[in-house]
Amino acid sequence: MNLLEHLQPLPTELLNAMAKGEVDTQAVAAQLMAERGLDRDGKWVGFEKAKEVWRI
Repeated sequence: MNLLEHLQPLPTELLNAMAKGEVDTQAVAAQLMAERGLDRDGKWVGFEKAKEVWRI
């Protein structure tokens, strides 16, 4: 996976905040994983279990 290719379309304002450490990208990713119902291995476990796994 080319991470830069995936991040390129993000708005400049968001990239700037990420670069300055103003965005907790780990927390954002955890929230998104929980909202997809996925565990730490990317396996479907359901929304409630995923919230527990990610401590959301």
